[in-house]
Amino acid sequence: MTTFTPASIEEAQTWLQQRLEQPKPFQIRGNQTHFQAKAIPSSVESEDVLSLSKLTATNFFDPDDMVVGVEAGMNISKLQEILAEKKMVLPVNPWFGNSTLGGLLACNDIGPNRLMMGGLRDCIIGIEYLNGRAERVHAGGKVVKNVTGYDLCRMMLGSLGGLGVITAANLKVIPQPVEPHGLYSRFRDTSWLLGVAALQEARLPIDWIQALAPATTGEPDWILGIGISGNPERQARLEKELQSLFQNQLKSITDGKTNRSLGYLPGTDRYTGWLEGLRKKWKLLPNYLHVMVLLNTRDALQPIRLEALQHSDLHQVIHPIGADLHFLLDVEDPNEQLDFLQELKNRFRRTDAKMVFGNAHPDLSLQDLGEFGRSTAYSFTQRLQRHLDPAGVFHAPFYQLPQAMNAS
Repeated sequence: MTTFTPASIEEAQTWLQQRLEQPKPFQIRGNQTHFQAKAIPSSVESEDVLSLSKLTATNFFDPDDMVVGVEAGMNISKLQEILAEKKMVLPVNPWFGNSTLGGLLACNDIGPNRLMMGGLRDCIIGIEYLNGRAERVHAGGKVVKNVTGYDLCRMMLGSLGGLGVITAANLKVIPQPVEPHGLYSRFRDTSWLLGVAALQEARLPIDWIQALAPATTGEPDWILGIGISGNPERQARLEKELQSLFQNQLKSITDGKTNRSLGYLPGTDRYTGWLEGLRKKWKLLPNYLHVMVLLNTRDALQPIRLEALQHSDLHQVIHPIGADLHFLLDVEDPNEQLDFLQELKNRFRRTDAKMVFGNAHPDLSLQDLGEFGRSTAYSFTQRLQRHLDPAGVFHAPFYQLPQAMNAS
């Protein structure tokens, strides 16, 4: 494998121009925190890599206008540190703190506060990328009200390296939440879903919500966390309403504090890598299976979706309003992983759910997800990719799936 790590965007553009003269596919990488499955079992991985890990400059930061622009190689933890110096935060939920901004955008990471405080699509106001003709494309701008090229910004979200090389982005940021707290409780079963359904019905302005199972103290139960912030009067009102929905079972803990009886708290590291912390806490094997299931809130709040999944090696992270459900099976045998994947498909067959691999044994491929791994507009997505990458140099397995796949 050969890796080219440009020190500037101009170097990356020159390298891409040279690649186009004798087209040969390459992978786009940042800090390689995210898993990338093959399209089909026989897929051949590109041996060449374009790494943007050196593109870490801050182009501008205006705390008064609450906007920041950085190059794509800056990792998210570093960006949050820069923002924190001015008491600002980018209110998105990276899976890993060492992920680069470009990787975060290309994978479109989501987490506990996506529906409450906005996701990446709500934060991105401008983007720069190299297209399939080695042209340097600018879309959007430096201010929130600038909507020039707005659709191009969103087009690159979740593009998985197949539509261009993201080189920089401009983002809307917000002031850090005032006195953030979490309200927590343990549950022996999925009865907490009833409280969440009532919370959703009441439209309470919470900051985030996350449920974990098993609780990280080792008990085979659930722990639910709900985030609130604001002045004392606002928090008192919210806590009173939330306590009434959960039969006064919630315990209030200030952000950054710990509680021995509860163990690892939901919502921890939500701005700097929430999955990374859980993976370490649960001591997951390198090739564990991680499947993210995306579906509507109504279906996510049905207890039967979760109750029938009984595995001693199964960990679950649930963001029920949105919704994204994360199933982490701590086994490395590919056949066991495929069996569990089939169980998930059966469980969500009568919904509009879609599935994404967060991690898996190398023998598994995107084809194993069947129709759960493709959007209803997948054929259009493939045509768009071919149009934007006419030479076929951006190696992105997601766009290489067969036209028709069996859902099973």
